[in-house]
Amino acid sequence: MLTAHPTRVLTIGCSCINRFQFDHFQSRNPGTEHHFVRTLFDWNIVSLAGTEAILRHAVNGTLLSALQDVSGFRVEWDVLLFHNQLPGVCFYHEQDIARSFDDPAQKISLINKLTHQAAPFLAPDYPGRTHLVWSNIQPNLPDTVHNVTPWASFQLTLDRHGTITALGSKLFGADTGFSFLTMAADVSPELIGAADVHVIDLPRGPDYEGPPSLYDSLLACIVTRTHP
Repeated sequence: MLTAHPTRVLTIGCSCINRFQFDHFQSRNPGTEHHFVRTLFDWNIVSLAGTEAILRHAVNGTLLSALQDVSGFRVEWDVLLFHNQLPGVCFYHEQDIARSFDDPAQKISLINKLTHQAAPFLAPDYPGRTHLVWSNIQPNLPDTVHNVTPWASFQLTLDRHGTITALGSKLFGADTGFSFLTMAADVSPELIGAADVHVIDLPRGPDYEGPPSLYDSLLACIVTRTHP
């Protein structure tokens, strides 16, 4: 008899709202925890350029060597960590490590942590289905990245949508699912109405989690699909 494998849900950017929403959903739906695998994207700020860079490295088999290249890391504004091989990726919540990045022990700690978080992309083979969730709707995101990363690189264009879906499908298989959550002002008009694009009216402001039930219907549909 064939065994059904749970759909694996991974975030691929741009910010922490996806992880908060995954956690909110799990708290109200016990038993779904195994669907939501933590990844390199969970607590970092990653523009679409960064999403493409990580996926492309993963497809090419060079993601591990990139993450382990200590010389590629740089600290800006004294607290923000970036990597030269991963343009558009800000390791936003590693500010304590960034403050003392001259310490070799901090570099080792960071690399070990990132390598662990990158596991689903370093070893993408999975007998079930993978569903990738991307969003640029975190209310405080434009203000957070202001003067750090151009906001245009967080806006979903037709070309970027095509590139991300192609890379994700190449990495995780042709049955890979995608959900792009965006605001109408931050997506190419041609994508509005696409099956995998969800336009959400979430006002900009200081919040970073969104209403606890914001992703409920989307995630409920995703996790009920199984793959033999």
